[in-house]
Amino acid sequence: MKKKIGCLLIHGFGGNIQEVIPLAQSLQAQGYDVLCPALKGHNGKRQDFIGVKHQDWISSAEEELQQLMARNEGVFVIGFSMGGLIALNLGVRYQLRGIVTLNSPIYYWDLKRIALNLMEDIKIRRLVNTKRYLQSSIKFPLSALVHFRILLGKTKKLLNQVQCPVFVAQALEDDTVRKNSAHYLYTHIASSNKALKFYPKSGHLILWSEAASQVIEDVKGFIHDELTDAEQPDPKELRDYWNE
Repeated sequence: MKKKIGCLLIHGFGGNIQEVIPLAQSLQAQGYDVLCPALKGHNGKRQDFIGVKHQDWISSAEEELQQLMARNEGVFVIGFSMGGLIALNLGVRYQLRGIVTLNSPIYYWDLKRIALNLMEDIKIRRLVNTKRYLQSSIKFPLSALVHFRILLGKTKKLLNQVQCPVFVAQALEDDTVRKNSAHYLYTHIASSNKALKFYPKSGHLILWSEAASQVIEDVKGFIHDELTDAEQPDPKELRDYWNE
C-alpha cells in the first residue's frame, strides 16, 4: 500500500547524513516516508573521494529518489548545501512536489565572516573555527573540488528549467555560502511558486544552529501548504462545472 508523500534529504559536500538528521526525524515523526542517501565517496576519508565524479553524487541521490517515487504519490527533495544543487538537478529530471534548498551555494566562502570567526577564536582563546578551516583545506583531493565546481556550473544553467515549487532558506551568518547565493537562486529559478527566507543566529550547519527549530517548522509548513493547495479544486474546473 502506498504511503502518501516521501521526502528525500541530501547532505552536503564532504558531509554526511548527520547534517540533515534533525529535519529528517521531524518529518518522519509526522508520517512522511523519509530517506537520507549517503553520497558516493562521503565516508569520512580523503581517499574515498578519488575517482568519484559529480555524476556519482547525483546518482546516489537519484537511486533513493526512485525508491520513494515508486512507493509514494509524490516526493519533496530537500538539499543542504551541495545537496541543494543535487536537488535542483533532480527537479529538472523528475516531477517533484517541491524542492527545498538549505544554504545552497552559488557564491561560497564569505571571507568577511571567516575573518570575524577567526577574530572570535582569538578573543575567546579557542581555535574551534581555525581548526575547522585548516581541516577543510586538506580534507579533499583536487579532483573532488573540481567536480564540485562542475556541478555548481551545470546547476546554474539548469535553474531556468526548474518548474516545481521551491523554498530557498539561507543562514545570515554562514561562512561557507554567501547569502547572495540565495538571492541568485530565487531570482533565476523559473518556478512561479517560490519563497525565500533568511535566518539570523545561524551558521552553515543550519539544522544544528539556534535557528534550527524555526527552519524545521518552515520546511514542514512549506510541504503542508503545497499539499493543501494541491487538494483545492481548480477555479476553472468549478466554473466549467457550474456552466454545464
